[in-house]
Amino acid sequence: MTKPTESKPAAKKKDTKRSERVLPDALVPESQWEILGQACMVNGRPVRLRQWPTRYGDMPSKEDMSERINQLSSRLDSLLTCLYAQGQRKLLVILQGLDTAGKDGAARGIMRAVHPMALRMVSFKVPNDIEASHDFLWRVHPHVPGAGQSVIFNRSQYDGVIMPMVTEGLSPAQVEERCRQINDFELLLVETGTTVLKIFLNVSREEQHARMIERWESPEKRWKLTEADLHCGENYSLYANAYEQVLEKTCTKHAPWWIIPADHKGFRNMLTAEILVGTLERMGLSWPDPDPAVAKSDFWKKIGH
Repeated sequence: MTKPTESKPAAKKKDTKRSERVLPDALVPESQWEILGQACMVNGRPVRLRQWPTRYGDMPSKEDMSERINQLSSRLDSLLTCLYAQGQRKLLVILQGLDTAGKDGAARGIMRAVHPMALRMVSFKVPNDIEASHDFLWRVHPHVPGAGQSVIFNRSQYDGVIMPMVTEGLSPAQVEERCRQINDFELLLVETGTTVLKIFLNVSREEQHARMIERWESPEKRWKLTEADLHCGENYSLYANAYEQVLEKTCTKHAPWWIIPADHKGFRNMLTAEILVGTLERMGLSWPDPDPAVAKSDFWKKIGH
């Protein structure tokens, strides 16, 4: 009876100290996190994109979504700055989706209140001659986050599987091999302190075509269109089928896939921000202690502290 009585105050003191350091008041509480996971995470389910929603009928109002995104963006800034200050953990966010799904838009939506030092984005285009002369992961690895860094990939190593599947006719054995290599690569990142968050933006054929027409009719957006975009628009089913295979093969315990309905831009941005904030809140981040030399300095006494 004596030992439990003596040890209890010490444990309580330790918990109190931790609670003062960890960022409090989760903006994405556990109940909401569970709902998001059930609705959006693959979690071992077969991936048939036609069976995953591209929009919901019951959505918050435009004003409510905008207010929520502002809250999430502000919270995201605090979380990413804390991760940066801690200088230990790493975050890699991978955004994938068919053309016009809104990878740029989602990134802008969640980055708008974030300090530039805390988050950067890397966009991967068609491999150049040097990149194409190496294995498909070679160009990706130099851009993964270092200690304390957070990075968003707009397209990623997955284009090294999806595009060749559709345009070059990769054999099933080659697809299997590349997916295994991606899984091994992501496991390496996770085992060395990186949280890998993979989000697929699920846009319908109808919405994709409408956005392509909108781009073509707007001089400010027309320049974005490429021959590859047209190929994707003309072969929506081929790309969707390729993604179904790859998403299923690369949804792992260490790096699962989230599938987000992307027909409504505001709802897409809000869900993406919810998942990003929820992920960071569950990383156990805490503000680091100050430099001992700074803490012991006489400077604070001289200014009245």
